[in-house]
Amino acid sequence: MTAARLPPLPAWAGVFLLLLLAVKLGLLLALGPAPFPDSGLYLELGRRILEDPGWWRDGGWGSGFAPPALLRPYGYPLLIAAARSVAGPQAFGFWICALQCAASVGVLALFCRLALALSLCGPLLAAALLMAALSGFSLFDAALLTDSLYSVLFLLVLFILAAWMQGRGRPGPVSCLLLGLAWAASLSLRDVGLFHTVFPLAGLVLAARRAGAGPGRILALSAALLLPVVLFVALVVAWNGYRTGHSFYSITGGVNWLWPSVNIADRGLADPFACADAVCAAARAHGVGKGMDAVLGLADALWRDDGLDPVALGRVTFHHFLGVATAHPLAFVASVIGNMQPAHLADLAFNPLVNINEFCRLHPAIDARAVPALRELWASVRHGGFSSASLLAVPLLLLSAALAITALGGLLLFVAGAPLMVRRRGLDPQSRVILFLWVVAVLFVGSYSIVHMEMRHAMPVIPLVLLVTGWTLRELRRS
Repeated sequence: MTAARLPPLPAWAGVFLLLLLAVKLGLLLALGPAPFPDSGLYLELGRRILEDPGWWRDGGWGSGFAPPALLRPYGYPLLIAAARSVAGPQAFGFWICALQCAASVGVLALFCRLALALSLCGPLLAAALLMAALSGFSLFDAALLTDSLYSVLFLLVLFILAAWMQGRGRPGPVSCLLLGLAWAASLSLRDVGLFHTVFPLAGLVLAARRAGAGPGRILALSAALLLPVVLFVALVVAWNGYRTGHSFYSITGGVNWLWPSVNIADRGLADPFACADAVCAAARAHGVGKGMDAVLGLADALWRDDGLDPVALGRVTFHHFLGVATAHPLAFVASVIGNMQPAHLADLAFNPLVNINEFCRLHPAIDARAVPALRELWASVRHGGFSSASLLAVPLLLLSAALAITALGGLLLFVAGAPLMVRRRGLDPQSRVILFLWVVAVLFVGSYSIVHMEMRHAMPVIPLVLLVTGWTLRELRRS
C-alpha cells in the first residue's frame, strides 16, 4: 500500500535479494527444515488439530502447571496443520520454511527501500543489506519456529509506519485497519507481543501528527489500528474461558515471572528466595537448580504442593517478582543488564561468522560450527604446537577477534551514536524516524531483559539496529 511511495528498489539490490532467496531455498532443499527443541510443541499441536476433532474444546486444564494446549498461541500450529493437510506429513515443513524465506526476503526489500528514503546509499546501503541478510534475523528462516514470521510481521508494520512518519504516504482508516490485522496476526504467533502494541500505536500517532491530523482523526485511526487486536484478544480470552472455565489471555507469565529470581541466584547477586511467600517456601523445600530446570522445577512444586492452577500460579509468581525487584533493586538491575547480553546482541546484528556458526550448530543436519569458537581457536593455538591445524587457527582467531570487536563497536555506535547524531541534526522528519526506531529497539530488548531473554527473541529489531547504525555512520561521515 503506502510502501509504493518509497524509493524504488535498485537493480543491484533486486538481483541480490533474488540470489539470496535462491540460496535460502537451495539450503532448505539440501538440509531440510530445522526442528529446534521448541518446535516439538508446535508440531504436536498441529498434529492434534488434524487428528483430534475435539481439540478446540479441551485445554488440558488440571494436567499440570502449564498444559501444552494452553502454553502457546495457535497461529503457528494452525499453519502447520494447513500445510500438512495440503502437502502431506513429509513435505509440509519444507513449504512452511519456503514461505518464511520468501517473506523474509520480501521484508528485506522493504528494509532497503526505507534505507534509501533515509538517504542510505552506496556502500553503506550494501553493507546494511548484507548484514541483515546474514544476521540472526535471516538465518532462522529455515527453522520450524515462530521467530521468522513474527519478525516479518513486526517489521512490516514498523517499516510502513516509519514511511508514513517521513510523509511517504498518509495513514487512513483502511490502511490502519490492515496494519492492525498484521499486528493481530503477529500476536497469534507470539502472545507477548501484546505488550509491544504500544510501538505501532505510538508510531501511528506520530505519523498522523506529521500528516496534520487533528485529535479526532488521530483517535479514529488509532481505533482502526487497535480494533483487530482487541477482537483477537477478546476471542482468545473467550475461547480459553470456554475450554477451561477460566478467562485469561496467556499463562506463560506464570512460569516466566520466576526467571529473574533464578537468574539473580545463578549469578550470585543476592538471595531472592529468603522471603516468606509460596515461591520461597517451595525453593527451600525442594531446592533450586540452574536455568530452565530451576524455573520449571519451582513451577511444578507450586502446582503439586500448593495446588496452584496456571492462573493462580501466575498471580503468585508475579507478586513474588514484584517482591524480589523491591527487596533487591541493585541485584535486579544487574540481572536485567546481564540479560541483555551486549556481546551476543552485537554478534546477532554485526557478526556474520557467529550467526552462520550458530545456524550450523543448531541445525540437526549439520550439528557443528562452521568455524571453531574463539575459545577453541585459542586452545588450538596454545596447545597445537606447529601443526597445520594451529597455523590455520591463527588467522581464524584474528578474524574472529576482529569481527567480535567490530560488532561491539557497531552496537556502541547504535546505542550512543544515534542519539548524539539526532541531537546534532535536530528533529527533522529523518531524525524523528531514526529516533523512533532507536527507541523501539531499545525498549524491545529492555522489556524482554526485565524477565528473561534468549538471543532469538531480539531478532525482530536487528534490522532496526542495522538501519539506525547505518544512518548514524552516514551522519558521522557528513560531519
